[in-house]
Amino acid sequence: MVTGPGIEAAPSPPRRSRGRWAVVAAAIAAVSIAAGLLITRSPGRSDLPRSPVAWLDEFSAAVARDPGRVCSQLVSPTFRSALERDVHRSCNAYYSRVQVLSIRILRVLQSGGTAALEVRYWPHGGFTTFVLDRQDGGWRAVAIVPGGPLPAT
Repeated sequence: MVTGPGIEAAPSPPRRSRGRWAVVAAAIAAVSIAAGLLITRSPGRSDLPRSPVAWLDEFSAAVARDPGRVCSQLVSPTFRSALERDVHRSCNAYYSRVQVLSIRILRVLQSGGTAALEVRYWPHGGFTTFVLDRQDGGWRAVAIVPGGPLPAT
């Protein structure tokens, strides 16, 4: 820049500090939101159903569309092992061939971290009791008892 008598230095352009701070604030907000999402999606958070009835809804849907989810998430490892021993095939193979039936919930019994869902296959089916335990922040089946107790009349 040339200066001298009668030549004034051009004023420097105004700084865009306001715009820079807005960018910094937006970046901080984005990082905060991303961190919040990561914390809520951390491995400690469970994708298991939050109630026994929600478990039954997810179990029914998974039997129809995603038998792998039944075996990997909705039943306990002990249950899965016992099932595979009893049916002489994998859990996935078993639930891939199960027919989806309509059911009616007769009773939900719950005590602490254990629940029993007594259901009837509708309209002319038998009765079954699903025994669930609260595990890893949600519910998993630990036993399915076909022909469970008949409902009290």
